[in-house]
Amino acid sequence: MQFDVQFAQVKKLNLGGPPGPSLGDEMILSLDVFQNGRKIGVGDGTFTTTRVTGSGPNSVVESQGIFTLRLPDGQLSIQFIQLRDDEQVLPVAVTGGSGVFRGAGGDGTITKGNNSGFVKLHLQFA
Repeated sequence: MQFDVQFAQVKKLNLGGPPGPSLGDEMILSLDVFQNGRKIGVGDGTFTTTRVTGSGPNSVVESQGIFTLRLPDGQLSIQFIQLRDDEQVLPVAVTGGSGVFRGAGGDGTITKGNNSGFVKLHLQFA
């Protein structure tokens, strides 16, 4: 299963302390989901900063991402850890689903773009 996503809304929250990356910061996203150029659904998710190593421009930020995609026949949940802000291809786990995706698991990738991404999932059903 493959589709493109475009960021519809993005909000960054500095929750962990002084300006700049810190533990607990969040980015909240809403997405529009497209397949073959046609909008087929929406998604919502968050990135939560889980580790910051170093400081200033040399800091390395790790984040956990959790997203739910609402597609025509059900929902899919995916989860991943982004090990660096500049990581372009993120390995993801499919952690569940509803509707036709009930019992779904599997893995895949998200390739990051500019306010967009390309999602490729390999689904398995229990």
